[in-house]
Amino acid sequence: MNIKFLLLGTSLSFIPLTVNAQCVATQDCTTLGYTETSCNGGKGVKCPFGNKWACLGANEEEVRDKLCQELGFTLTCSGENQTGSNYSCNEKFNYCNCADGYGWKNGKCEKVNTQPDYATCQVGALFYSDGSCSNNKLTNKELLGVVVYEKNANQNGWVMTINPIAKEIAWGIYGTTTGITDKAASASCNNTEKLVALGSDYAAAYAANNYKAGNKKWCLPAHDILDNIDNTTNFTKINNGIRVAGGTILGDVSSGYEGIWSSTEYSRYIAWAFQANTSNYFTMVHEFSKASAAGTMLSVRPVFAF
Repeated sequence: MNIKFLLLGTSLSFIPLTVNAQCVATQDCTTLGYTETSCNGGKGVKCPFGNKWACLGANEEEVRDKLCQELGFTLTCSGENQTGSNYSCNEKFNYCNCADGYGWKNGKCEKVNTQPDYATCQVGALFYSDGSCSNNKLTNKELLGVVVYEKNANQNGWVMTINPIAKEIAWGIYGTTTGITDKAASASCNNTEKLVALGSDYAAAYAANNYKAGNKKWCLPAHDILDNIDNTTNFTKINNGIRVAGGTILGDVSSGYEGIWSSTEYSRYIAWAFQANTSNYFTMVHEFSKASAAGTMLSVRPVFAF
């Protein structure tokens, strides 16, 4: 929108003779100050009636600049991280486009804080692919899971799927020591990577590692994430969130029981898992045989860090 001149409906105050003429009870173009029958290139103000024009003449640039300013086109967009917008008036802009990572604010391009606000990402909240959390199921966003471990200044938060992605699945090779015994929540993905590197016999880790959703790095949860769920308050909040999302509540996989594999080994025969029983709300983190698979309640619910 390059505004070069003004036609009908604009202020007549730009034409010196028309200010006084407006007070005259007449509808004569000449009396009103319109003396030309045409202007070069139509650069002027046309009489509201008739075919007369008031040509801008030598003060054309001044009039044009004043018009653009009144319309809000005052910016050169020559500052740092700025470029002109798609619309201009007399080579001025009403706002500027900003470089990636910057937004137009307070008349300039300012750095945008792209880090999501995780204040609402508390245990039991639903986590969406844009990094936002809600206690309600939102249909206009991709739901990734439920928060099972809160984020603070010293640690990541963790999100778990609302449904098991695998059931009746073994942890790994019975009778073989892996040495992967780290319990810390932060060890979840490192543990998973080590198990996957040992081969496909470590089925639970393989299933978690191969899960794809929301472009996230999914892992088998370490012991301490499951231990955080093994808390009456947290367990209730997480299952309430899963119910809202329409998922399978923890402990409702096999006749009211579920064991969720961790990525933490206990011994050469056993790995840690979280057991839940929905019939009596019994929960605990304890040891299960690595070979447990068909006919068992053991499942995989992967997690990712935020």
